[in-house]
Amino acid sequence: MDIASRVLIRKPDITEGLLNELEKTATDRIKLRLGLTAFPEELDSIAVEVICAMHNRSYHEGIKQENVDTFSVSFVDDILKEYEADFENFLRLKEKAANANRGVLRFL
Repeated sequence: MDIASRVLIRKPDITEGLLNELEKTATDRIKLRLGLTAFPEELDSIAVEVICAMHNRSYHEGIKQENVDTFSVSFVDDILKEYEADFENFLRLKEKAANANRGVLRFL
């Protein structure tokens, strides 16, 4: 299942145009954060969560904190910050896979 289909399950009211824009923005930002040129499938779940958060945030653009009796709204400045541990694990696994055959001599 692709990213857009997964977002539509969580956010059925999102328009196709907005969904496409948020998907492009989220995947571009993740690629820039990790220094990637292509978006790997392993990061799809993070992209889905980021797109949903971006969609939720769009209704309250610019709110830093809002309190109303027991209801409170607050947004993180960096929407990708909560995924730093996941990003580090991804990069570590990618590096480990790249180094798996390093120093191995094979005879044909």
